[in-house]
Amino acid sequence: MIYRRHIPREELFSAQLELLMQNGRLVMVVTHLVGVVAVVAMLWPYIGLNNALLCAAGFLILLLVRSLHMSNALVGGRYRSAPRSVYWQLILGAMATGALWAGIYIWAAQHVPVSLQHVLLLLIIAIASFSIGFAVIIREYFLAQIFTSLWPIAWWCIAHYWQQPHNLVIGLSLLAFCAVLMLVCNQNYATFRNLIAMNWEREHTAQELGNLSGSLKNRNRELSDARQQLANLANVDELTGLGNRRLINRVLQQEINRARRGNTHLSVIMLDVDNFKSYNDTFGHPAGDVVLQRLGGLMRRACNRAGEVVARYGGEEFLLVLPGADKEAALHTATRLAELVREEEIPHAASDVAPYITLSQGVVSIAPRQTMHLPDVLHSVDSALYEAKRTGRNRWVVREGGSELP
Repeated sequence: MIYRRHIPREELFSAQLELLMQNGRLVMVVTHLVGVVAVVAMLWPYIGLNNALLCAAGFLILLLVRSLHMSNALVGGRYRSAPRSVYWQLILGAMATGALWAGIYIWAAQHVPVSLQHVLLLLIIAIASFSIGFAVIIREYFLAQIFTSLWPIAWWCIAHYWQQPHNLVIGLSLLAFCAVLMLVCNQNYATFRNLIAMNWEREHTAQELGNLSGSLKNRNRELSDARQQLANLANVDELTGLGNRRLINRVLQQEINRARRGNTHLSVIMLDVDNFKSYNDTFGHPAGDVVLQRLGGLMRRACNRAGEVVARYGGEEFLLVLPGADKEAALHTATRLAELVREEEIPHAASDVAPYITLSQGVVSIAPRQTMHLPDVLHSVDSALYEAKRTGRNRWVVREGGSELP
Protein backbone atom coordinates (compact mmCIF):
# COMPACT_ATOMS: atom_id res chain seq x y z
CA MET A 1 0.00 0.00 0.00
CA ILE A 2 1.40 3.39 -1.05
CA TYR A 3 -0.09 6.33 0.84
CA ARG A 4 -0.19 9.63 -1.04
CA ARG A 5 -0.11 12.50 1.42
CA HIS A 6 -1.41 15.17 -0.98
CA ILE A 7 -3.91 15.03 -3.82
CA PRO A 8 -2.22 15.23 -7.24
CA ARG A 9 -2.93 18.47 -9.09
CA GLU A 10 -4.52 16.61 -12.00
CA GLU A 11 -6.97 14.80 -9.72
CA LEU A 12 -7.80 18.01 -7.84
CA PHE A 13 -8.49 19.80 -11.13
CA SER A 14 -10.71 16.97 -12.38
CA ALA A 15 -12.59 16.92 -9.07
CA GLN A 16 -13.23 20.67 -9.32
CA LEU A 17 -14.58 20.32 -12.86
CA GLU A 18 -16.84 17.48 -11.78
CA LEU A 19 -18.23 19.46 -8.83
CA LEU A 20 -18.79 22.53 -10.98
CA MET A 21 -20.72 20.66 -13.66
CA GLN A 22 -22.71 18.50 -11.25
CA ASN A 23 -23.82 21.37 -9.04
CA GLY A 24 -23.75 24.28 -11.49
CA ARG A 25 -25.60 22.95 -14.52
CA LEU A 26 -29.14 23.34 -13.20
CA VAL A 27 -28.36 26.50 -11.24
CA MET A 28 -26.85 28.14 -14.31
CA VAL A 29 -29.86 27.37 -16.49
CA VAL A 30 -32.47 28.40 -13.92
CA THR A 31 -30.70 31.63 -12.92
CA HIS A 32 -30.23 32.89 -16.46
CA LEU A 33 -33.69 31.68 -17.49
CA VAL A 34 -35.26 33.84 -14.78
CA GLY A 35 -33.16 36.77 -15.99
CA VAL A 36 -34.22 36.21 -19.63
CA VAL A 37 -37.91 36.12 -18.68
CA ALA A 38 -37.51 39.35 -16.69
CA VAL A 39 -35.71 41.09 -19.58
CA VAL A 40 -38.37 40.03 -22.10
CA ALA A 41 -41.06 41.38 -19.77
CA MET A 42 -39.21 44.73 -19.48
CA LEU A 43 -38.02 45.29 -23.04
CA TRP A 44 -40.70 43.88 -25.34
CA PRO A 45 -42.65 47.22 -25.49
CA TYR A 46 -39.50 48.84 -26.91
CA ILE A 47 -38.31 46.23 -29.38
CA GLY A 48 -41.51 44.34 -30.13
CA LEU A 49 -42.69 41.02 -28.77
CA ASN A 50 -41.43 38.96 -31.72
CA ASN A 51 -37.95 40.44 -31.52
CA ALA A 52 -37.89 39.96 -27.74
CA LEU A 53 -38.92 36.32 -28.06
CA LEU A 54 -36.38 35.77 -30.82
CA CYS A 55 -33.59 37.16 -28.66
CA ALA A 56 -34.80 35.09 -25.71
CA ALA A 57 -34.79 31.96 -27.88
CA GLY A 58 -31.18 32.62 -28.90
CA PHE A 59 -30.19 33.07 -25.26
CA LEU A 60 -31.97 29.85 -24.30
CA ILE A 61 -30.21 27.95 -27.07
CA LEU A 62 -26.88 29.09 -25.62
CA LEU A 63 -27.94 27.92 -22.15
CA LEU A 64 -29.09 24.55 -23.47
CA VAL A 65 -25.86 24.08 -25.40
CA ARG A 66 -23.85 24.79 -22.25
CA SER A 67 -26.01 22.44 -20.19
CA LEU A 68 -25.72 19.68 -22.81
CA HIS A 69 -21.95 20.13 -22.92
CA MET A 70 -21.74 19.71 -19.14
CA SER A 71 -23.94 16.60 -19.22
CA ASN A 72 -21.90 14.97 -21.97
CA ALA A 73 -18.64 15.77 -20.21
CA LEU A 74 -19.95 14.17 -17.01
CA VAL A 75 -21.39 11.06 -18.66
CA GLY A 76 -18.40 10.52 -20.92
CA GLY A 77 -15.85 11.25 -18.19
CA ARG A 78 -14.14 13.87 -20.35
CA TYR A 79 -13.39 15.96 -17.26
CA ARG A 80 -10.88 13.19 -16.43
CA SER A 81 -9.60 12.27 -19.87
CA ALA A 82 -9.40 15.83 -21.26
CA PRO A 83 -9.79 18.25 -18.31
CA ARG A 84 -8.09 21.22 -19.99
CA SER A 85 -10.36 21.04 -23.00
CA VAL A 86 -13.47 20.88 -20.81
CA TYR A 87 -12.12 23.74 -18.69
CA TRP A 88 -11.66 26.12 -21.64
CA GLN A 89 -15.04 25.21 -23.05
CA LEU A 90 -16.65 26.12 -19.73
CA ILE A 91 -14.76 29.39 -19.62
CA LEU A 92 -15.82 30.28 -23.18
CA GLY A 93 -19.44 29.45 -22.32
CA ALA A 94 -19.34 31.72 -19.27
CA MET A 95 -17.74 34.51 -21.31
CA ALA A 96 -20.37 34.23 -24.05
CA THR A 97 -23.18 34.40 -21.51
CA GLY A 98 -21.64 37.36 -19.70
CA ALA A 99 -21.02 39.20 -22.99
CA LEU A 100 -24.68 38.76 -23.94
CA TRP A 101 -25.77 40.38 -20.68
CA ALA A 102 -23.35 43.24 -21.19
CA GLY A 103 -24.60 43.71 -24.75
CA ILE A 104 -28.22 43.73 -23.58
CA TYR A 105 -27.51 46.45 -21.04
CA ILE A 106 -25.48 48.61 -23.41
CA TRP A 107 -28.26 48.41 -26.00
CA ALA A 108 -30.94 49.14 -23.39
CA ALA A 109 -29.01 52.13 -22.02
CA GLN A 110 -29.56 53.85 -25.37
CA HIS A 111 -33.20 52.90 -25.97
CA VAL A 112 -35.12 52.56 -22.69
CA PRO A 113 -35.85 54.88 -19.79
CA VAL A 114 -33.29 55.30 -17.03
CA SER A 115 -35.49 53.53 -14.50
CA LEU A 116 -35.52 50.37 -16.61
CA GLN A 117 -31.77 50.66 -17.14
CA HIS A 118 -31.25 50.63 -13.41
CA VAL A 119 -33.60 47.64 -12.93
CA LEU A 120 -31.78 45.76 -15.69
CA LEU A 121 -28.40 46.60 -14.14
CA LEU A 122 -29.56 45.32 -10.76
CA LEU A 123 -30.76 42.14 -12.44
CA ILE A 124 -27.36 41.59 -14.09
CA ILE A 125 -25.55 42.31 -10.81
CA ALA A 126 -27.83 39.84 -9.01
CA ILE A 127 -27.11 37.12 -11.57
CA ALA A 128 -23.37 37.75 -11.34
CA SER A 129 -23.46 37.82 -7.55
CA PHE A 130 -25.54 34.68 -7.39
CA SER A 131 -22.96 32.85 -9.44
CA ILE A 132 -20.24 33.61 -6.88
CA GLY A 133 -20.99 30.14 -5.51
CA PHE A 134 -19.15 28.77 -8.54
CA ALA A 135 -16.10 30.79 -7.57
CA VAL A 136 -15.31 28.45 -4.70
CA ILE A 137 -15.05 25.56 -7.18
CA ILE A 138 -13.28 27.14 -10.16
CA ARG A 139 -12.33 30.79 -9.72
CA GLU A 140 -11.70 31.52 -13.39
CA TYR A 141 -15.21 30.39 -14.34
CA PHE A 142 -16.73 33.05 -12.12
CA LEU A 143 -14.22 35.74 -13.12
CA ALA A 144 -14.90 35.08 -16.81
CA GLN A 145 -18.56 35.86 -16.26
CA ILE A 146 -17.82 38.93 -14.15
CA PHE A 147 -15.32 40.43 -16.57
CA THR A 148 -17.54 39.87 -19.60
CA SER A 149 -20.76 41.16 -17.99
CA LEU A 150 -20.11 43.79 -15.32
CA TRP A 151 -16.65 44.95 -16.46
CA PRO A 152 -17.75 46.09 -19.97
CA ILE A 153 -20.81 47.82 -18.48
CA ALA A 154 -18.63 49.68 -15.99
CA TRP A 155 -16.24 50.94 -18.65
CA TRP A 156 -19.09 51.80 -21.02
CA CYS A 157 -20.72 53.91 -18.31
CA ILE A 158 -17.41 55.69 -17.57
CA ALA A 159 -16.78 56.27 -21.27
CA HIS A 160 -20.31 57.74 -21.70
CA TYR A 161 -20.48 59.68 -18.48
CA TRP A 162 -21.93 62.77 -20.20
CA GLN A 163 -25.03 60.97 -21.53
CA GLN A 164 -26.59 60.46 -18.12
CA PRO A 165 -25.79 62.12 -14.79
CA HIS A 166 -25.16 58.85 -12.90
CA ASN A 167 -23.09 56.96 -15.49
CA LEU A 168 -19.77 57.87 -13.91
CA VAL A 169 -20.96 56.84 -10.43
CA ILE A 170 -22.38 53.59 -11.81
CA GLY A 171 -19.17 52.80 -13.69
CA LEU A 172 -16.86 53.45 -10.73
CA SER A 173 -19.18 51.57 -8.38
CA LEU A 174 -19.19 48.57 -10.69
CA LEU A 175 -15.41 48.57 -10.86
CA ALA A 176 -15.23 48.68 -7.05
CA PHE A 177 -17.88 45.96 -6.83
CA CYS A 178 -15.88 43.75 -9.21
CA ALA A 179 -12.76 44.29 -7.09
CA VAL A 180 -14.65 43.22 -3.95
CA LEU A 181 -16.00 40.14 -5.74
CA MET A 182 -12.49 39.22 -6.82
CA LEU A 183 -11.17 39.44 -3.24
CA VAL A 184 -14.03 37.37 -1.89
CA CYS A 185 -13.60 34.94 -4.77
CA ASN A 186 -9.89 34.42 -4.07
CA GLN A 187 -10.44 33.79 -0.36
CA ASN A 188 -13.32 31.34 -0.88
CA TYR A 189 -11.50 29.57 -3.68
CA ALA A 190 -8.38 28.94 -1.59
CA THR A 191 -10.45 27.70 1.35
CA PHE A 192 -12.51 25.37 -0.83
CA ARG A 193 -9.44 23.87 -2.52
CA ASN A 194 -8.04 23.05 0.90
CA LEU A 195 -11.33 21.41 1.87
CA ILE A 196 -11.31 19.32 -1.31
CA ALA A 197 -7.72 18.26 -0.67
CA MET A 198 -8.47 17.35 2.95
CA ASN A 199 -11.59 15.41 1.95
CA TRP A 200 -9.62 13.59 -0.76
CA GLU A 201 -6.94 12.62 1.73
CA ARG A 202 -9.54 11.30 4.19
CA GLU A 203 -11.32 9.33 1.48
CA HIS A 204 -8.12 7.81 0.15
CA THR A 205 -6.88 7.02 3.64
CA ALA A 206 -10.21 5.34 4.41
CA GLN A 207 -10.08 3.50 1.08
CA GLU A 208 -6.55 2.27 1.67
CA LEU A 209 -7.45 1.21 5.19
CA GLY A 210 -10.49 -0.56 3.73
CA ASN A 211 -8.28 -2.29 1.18
CA LEU A 212 -5.90 -3.30 3.94
CA SER A 213 -8.81 -4.57 6.00
CA GLY A 214 -10.11 -6.49 2.99
CA SER A 215 -6.66 -7.93 2.41
CA LEU A 216 -6.46 -9.02 6.04
CA LYS A 217 -9.92 -10.58 5.76
CA ASN A 218 -8.81 -12.46 2.66
CA ARG A 219 -5.68 -13.63 4.45
CA ASN A 220 -7.76 -14.73 7.44
CA ARG A 221 -10.14 -16.52 5.09
CA GLU A 222 -7.22 -18.23 3.37
CA LEU A 223 -5.79 -19.23 6.74
CA SER A 224 -9.20 -20.52 7.80
CA ASP A 225 -9.49 -22.50 4.56
CA ALA A 226 -6.00 -23.86 5.08
CA ARG A 227 -6.89 -24.89 8.63
CA GLN A 228 -10.05 -26.51 7.34
CA GLN A 229 -8.09 -28.36 4.70
CA LEU A 230 -5.63 -29.55 7.33
CA ALA A 231 -8.54 -30.61 9.51
CA ASN A 232 -10.03 -32.49 6.56
CA LEU A 233 -6.73 -34.18 5.91
CA ALA A 234 -6.59 -35.19 9.56
CA ASN A 235 -10.24 -36.24 9.88
CA VAL A 236 -11.41 -37.38 6.44
CA ASP A 237 -10.63 -40.66 4.75
CA GLU A 238 -8.99 -39.86 1.43
CA LEU A 239 -10.46 -42.82 -0.46
CA THR A 240 -14.15 -42.67 0.51
CA GLY A 241 -14.52 -39.07 1.67
CA LEU A 242 -16.03 -40.35 4.93
CA GLY A 243 -14.67 -39.58 8.37
CA ASN A 244 -11.61 -41.49 9.49
CA ARG A 245 -10.86 -43.32 12.72
CA ARG A 246 -9.56 -40.20 14.45
CA LEU A 247 -12.78 -38.31 13.69
CA ILE A 248 -15.19 -41.10 14.62
CA ASN A 249 -13.52 -41.75 17.97
CA ARG A 250 -13.85 -38.07 18.86
CA VAL A 251 -17.43 -37.86 17.64
CA LEU A 252 -18.41 -41.04 19.48
CA GLN A 253 -16.95 -39.73 22.74
CA GLN A 254 -18.85 -36.44 22.28
CA GLU A 255 -22.10 -38.27 21.61
CA ILE A 256 -21.58 -40.52 24.63
CA ASN A 257 -21.13 -37.42 26.80
CA ARG A 258 -24.18 -35.74 25.24
CA ALA A 259 -26.34 -38.84 25.70
CA ARG A 260 -25.21 -39.11 29.32
CA ARG A 261 -26.07 -35.44 30.01
CA GLY A 262 -29.36 -35.53 28.11
CA ASN A 263 -30.36 -39.00 29.27
CA THR A 264 -31.02 -40.05 25.66
CA HIS A 265 -30.45 -43.12 23.49
CA LEU A 266 -27.33 -43.72 21.42
CA SER A 267 -26.68 -46.47 18.88
CA VAL A 268 -23.51 -47.55 17.09
CA ILE A 269 -23.12 -49.86 14.09
CA MET A 270 -19.84 -51.42 13.05
CA LEU A 271 -19.87 -53.22 9.71
CA ASP A 272 -17.45 -55.23 7.63
CA VAL A 273 -17.46 -56.17 3.94
CA ASP A 274 -17.78 -59.94 3.69
CA ASN A 275 -14.85 -61.77 2.05
CA PHE A 276 -13.32 -58.49 0.92
CA LYS A 277 -9.79 -59.93 0.89
CA SER A 278 -10.95 -62.49 -1.67
CA TYR A 279 -12.44 -59.67 -3.74
CA ASN A 280 -9.13 -57.77 -3.78
CA ASP A 281 -7.21 -60.95 -4.60
CA THR A 282 -9.57 -61.73 -7.49
CA PHE A 283 -10.27 -58.30 -8.99
CA GLY A 284 -7.37 -56.23 -7.70
CA HIS A 285 -7.08 -53.41 -5.17
CA PRO A 286 -8.24 -50.62 -7.57
CA ALA A 287 -11.51 -52.46 -8.05
CA GLY A 288 -11.72 -52.95 -4.30
CA ASP A 289 -11.25 -49.19 -3.79
CA VAL A 290 -14.18 -48.55 -6.13
CA VAL A 291 -16.34 -50.93 -4.08
CA LEU A 292 -15.46 -49.11 -0.87
CA GLN A 293 -16.35 -45.78 -2.47
CA ARG A 294 -19.71 -47.12 -3.64
CA LEU A 295 -20.44 -48.56 -0.22
CA GLY A 296 -19.56 -45.21 1.37
CA GLY A 297 -22.23 -43.54 -0.77
CA LEU A 298 -24.79 -46.17 0.28
CA MET A 299 -23.97 -45.59 3.96
CA ARG A 300 -24.57 -41.87 3.53
CA ARG A 301 -27.98 -42.65 2.05
CA ALA A 302 -28.85 -44.97 4.92
CA CYS A 303 -27.76 -42.45 7.59
CA ASN A 304 -29.79 -39.42 6.59
CA ARG A 305 -30.83 -38.11 10.00
CA ALA A 306 -29.22 -34.97 11.40
CA GLY A 307 -26.18 -35.67 13.52
CA GLU A 308 -25.52 -39.16 12.20
CA VAL A 309 -21.88 -39.76 11.27
CA VAL A 310 -20.33 -42.39 8.99
CA ALA A 311 -16.62 -43.19 9.04
CA ARG A 312 -14.18 -45.69 7.65
CA TYR A 313 -12.74 -47.31 10.73
CA GLY A 314 -9.99 -49.20 8.96
CA GLY A 315 -9.58 -51.40 5.89
CA GLU A 316 -13.06 -52.63 4.97
CA GLU A 317 -14.56 -51.80 8.40
CA PHE A 318 -16.93 -48.87 8.87
CA LEU A 319 -18.53 -47.29 11.93
CA LEU A 320 -21.90 -45.54 12.07
CA VAL A 321 -22.80 -43.30 15.04
CA LEU A 322 -26.56 -42.73 15.44
CA PRO A 323 -27.32 -40.12 18.15
CA GLY A 324 -30.79 -40.39 19.67
CA ALA A 325 -31.51 -43.74 17.95
CA ASP A 326 -32.96 -46.52 20.09
CA LYS A 327 -32.75 -50.22 19.31
CA GLU A 328 -35.59 -50.17 16.78
CA ALA A 329 -34.19 -47.14 14.93
CA ALA A 330 -30.73 -48.72 14.79
CA LEU A 331 -32.17 -51.96 13.41
CA HIS A 332 -34.06 -49.93 10.81
CA THR A 333 -30.82 -48.29 9.70
CA ALA A 334 -29.02 -51.65 9.55
CA THR A 335 -31.88 -53.15 7.54
CA ARG A 336 -32.02 -50.16 5.22
CA LEU A 337 -28.28 -50.37 4.57
CA ALA A 338 -28.45 -54.13 3.86
CA GLU A 339 -31.28 -53.51 1.38
CA LEU A 340 -29.34 -50.77 -0.40
CA VAL A 341 -26.30 -53.02 -0.72
CA ARG A 342 -28.45 -55.90 -2.01
CA GLU A 343 -30.13 -53.59 -4.56
CA GLU A 344 -26.72 -52.37 -5.72
CA GLU A 345 -25.73 -55.98 -6.53
CA ILE A 346 -22.01 -55.40 -6.73
CA PRO A 347 -20.68 -58.66 -8.21
CA HIS A 348 -18.46 -60.79 -5.97
CA ALA A 349 -17.86 -64.19 -7.57
CA ALA A 350 -15.24 -65.12 -4.97
CA SER A 351 -17.66 -64.79 -2.04
CA ASP A 352 -18.87 -67.92 -0.25
CA VAL A 353 -21.91 -66.01 1.03
CA ALA A 354 -23.60 -64.59 -2.07
CA PRO A 355 -22.71 -63.76 -5.69
CA TYR A 356 -22.62 -60.09 -4.78
CA ILE A 357 -21.13 -57.91 -2.06
CA THR A 358 -22.70 -58.36 1.38
CA LEU A 359 -22.16 -56.81 4.81
CA SER A 360 -21.91 -58.13 8.35
CA GLN A 361 -23.07 -55.67 10.99
CA GLY A 362 -22.72 -55.39 14.72
CA VAL A 363 -25.27 -53.12 16.38
CA VAL A 364 -25.04 -51.70 19.91
CA SER A 365 -27.91 -49.70 21.38
CA ILE A 366 -27.33 -47.82 24.61
CA ALA A 367 -30.49 -46.94 26.53
CA PRO A 368 -30.78 -44.03 28.97
CA ARG A 369 -29.29 -44.67 32.41
CA GLN A 370 -26.88 -47.28 31.04
CA THR A 371 -23.19 -46.83 31.64
CA MET A 372 -21.42 -45.38 28.63
CA HIS A 373 -17.65 -45.51 28.15
CA LEU A 374 -15.91 -45.32 24.81
CA PRO A 375 -13.71 -48.45 25.15
CA ASP A 376 -16.69 -50.51 26.37
CA VAL A 377 -18.91 -49.31 23.52
CA LEU A 378 -16.25 -50.09 20.92
CA HIS A 379 -15.58 -53.49 22.47
CA SER A 380 -19.28 -54.28 22.53
CA VAL A 381 -19.94 -53.30 18.93
CA ASP A 382 -16.80 -55.11 17.74
CA SER A 383 -17.94 -58.22 19.59
CA ALA A 384 -21.35 -57.99 17.94
CA LEU A 385 -19.72 -57.67 14.53
CA TYR A 386 -17.51 -60.69 15.22
CA GLU A 387 -20.58 -62.68 16.23
CA ALA A 388 -22.33 -61.74 12.94
CA LYS A 389 -19.31 -62.88 10.94
CA ARG A 390 -18.89 -66.07 12.98
CA THR A 391 -22.49 -67.11 12.51
CA GLY A 392 -22.51 -66.93 8.73
CA ARG A 393 -22.02 -63.28 7.63
CA ASN A 394 -24.54 -61.14 5.68
CA ARG A 395 -26.47 -60.46 8.86
CA TRP A 396 -26.48 -58.25 11.94
CA VAL A 397 -26.22 -58.92 15.66
CA VAL A 398 -27.59 -56.57 18.30
CA ARG A 399 -26.13 -56.09 21.78
CA GLU A 400 -26.81 -53.86 24.74
CA GLY A 401 -24.26 -51.17 25.45
CA GLY A 402 -23.90 -51.50 29.21
CA SER A 403 -25.33 -52.71 32.42
CA GLU A 404 -28.28 -51.16 34.22
CA LEU A 405 -27.42 -48.62 36.88
CA PRO A 406 -28.94 -49.06 40.28
